[in-house]
Amino acid sequence: MTQVFVDESGDLGGSRSNKRYFVIAAVLCEEAAIKTTIREISKRFGLSELKFSELSYDEKVEAVKMLSPLEFNVAYVVLSKNDRELRDWLDRSKRNKSLAAMKLHGALVQGLQSYGAPQIIVVDRSQYSKDISGFLSKRYSIAVVPDDSQKRAGLQLADAMANIIYLHYQYKNGELIDEIRDKIIFRRFINERELRRL
Repeated sequence: MTQVFVDESGDLGGSRSNKRYFVIAAVLCEEAAIKTTIREISKRFGLSELKFSELSYDEKVEAVKMLSPLEFNVAYVVLSKNDRELRDWLDRSKRNKSLAAMKLHGALVQGLQSYGAPQIIVVDRSQYSKDISGFLSKRYSIAVVPDDSQKRAGLQLADAMANIIYLHYQYKNGELIDEIRDKIIFRRFINERELRRL
């Protein structure tokens, strides 16, 4: 059974953050089919779980070559934080960051609806999990299940995809995303003006 796993890369910090993009990525896969490869990659690099941000660049290249033959699809939303007004707004309150996270998750779910609306999505536990869960449940009738990424191969794969996409936008890295480009079924780039309209 295909499941949907969602993770993020970057942050929702404003002016105090040097990260100019925030990525939310969804992976659609059968978790049982990817577990062995995820475990092999983690073991190869001495990790208790696959955390892409903890790998060197050469290790990321090797890992993505092991991941790319797996059966999965990727959908993502990227927020550009290059607008000063948006960064100032994000800095104003935790509530603003939470509101941005909810809107971005909503945009991702809307994009996924063309491929069959998910009834459940599994997310990595974060400070926004509760707000996102309530928002998606009310707006889209989707159950959000926060879980521990160490226990879920699907979340570890979503972490890898979010990091690859983040590197593409933040550092203009095309090498890693080229390995998974044929798996991308939905992408949306959102700037400050679009975020206000969501």
